[in-house]
Amino acid sequence: MTRRWVLVAAGTAALVGAAAITLPATAAADPADLRGRILAGVPPHVGYAVSTGRLGLPDIPALEQVTALFADVTRLRVQYASADRWRTDELTPAGERDTYHFGSTEYLWDFGSNQLTRVVGEAPVRLPRAGDLVPSELARRLVSLTRADPVSAIPARRVAGFDAAGFRITPADPDTTVGRIDVWCDPASGLPLRVEIAARGDELPLLFTEFEEITLTTPDIAVPTAPAGAGEVTAEAADLAGALRQLDAAPPPRRLAGRDLVPLTGALPGVGVYGSGVSGFVLVPATRGIADRVIDGAPAAGGVTVDVPFGRAARLTTPLLTVVARGGVRRGGILLAGTVAPAVLEQAVRELPGPRA
Repeated sequence: MTRRWVLVAAGTAALVGAAAITLPATAAADPADLRGRILAGVPPHVGYAVSTGRLGLPDIPALEQVTALFADVTRLRVQYASADRWRTDELTPAGERDTYHFGSTEYLWDFGSNQLTRVVGEAPVRLPRAGDLVPSELARRLVSLTRADPVSAIPARRVAGFDAAGFRITPADPDTTVGRIDVWCDPASGLPLRVEIAARGDELPLLFTEFEEITLTTPDIAVPTAPAGAGEVTAEAADLAGALRQLDAAPPPRRLAGRDLVPLTGALPGVGVYGSGVSGFVLVPATRGIADRVIDGAPAAGGVTVDVPFGRAARLTTPLLTVVARGGVRRGGILLAGTVAPAVLEQAVRELPGPRA
């Protein structure tokens, strides 16, 4: 993958309405074939989707917008012509936030701030955004991460007027907290219509997203223009990295917790991705203030202290997502996050080098 999430979008808790009654469905298809069709590329479509989840973690300073994505209901409108031409709108009570993608250029329209931003280039590492929760996009990412894991057929279900065929991915790595990933597709087109993610040992999914309306058609997506009175700016993709953009961060270690650093062309300073699939994790440099606020707030959120050779550290967990923060040292702090067992990140934080002079 050329663009990796920094916080894995699976870190959510119990769902609302996951066991909703559906009409009988009889569609069936070979699960390996369905997975292969998703990997080959999803067909054009236009639709409306709803994602539901509950992260179960307190807000992390500078990452509040990310954690909020997985703590509530997210409503999405999507127009997908191809991998290089699509539009996703996050619908909010106050308006909407739209993302237009045309090759290497994106446009971000924020109704609340009344601004259109033209984004040039692609950052190899970025934070999750609402469009990542569209069923077709989430399925594509998760299937790409787990292409070597076993798949099996699951009962069909009715989704957005389609008899959707289902398959289950069961991650084999014992270090991941992800127990199953269920995907339902239109068996004729291969379009993913619903995705569920559950933790090991849990029956209920901790995140589900599905289309409520869908049409298999190719949309005509025009380049947006700023309305009269709106602001308009141009920015490099790396400039929008927010909490990830720590210009003076030290290079990430080449290996942590038995996992090698994944090579990323043009990676942001200090950011590291370790391991592969859903058992990987990320290292994000943070200011000392951000790391210390996470550590100070950990006890009230059910977190625990982690003994480290330098500074101080704390761990926060949900059934899916583990986060460890190290602070209390000069030149900033560190956040580690991933869908991995707590012991993995505790080992990683203990292996981190001490503060630079």
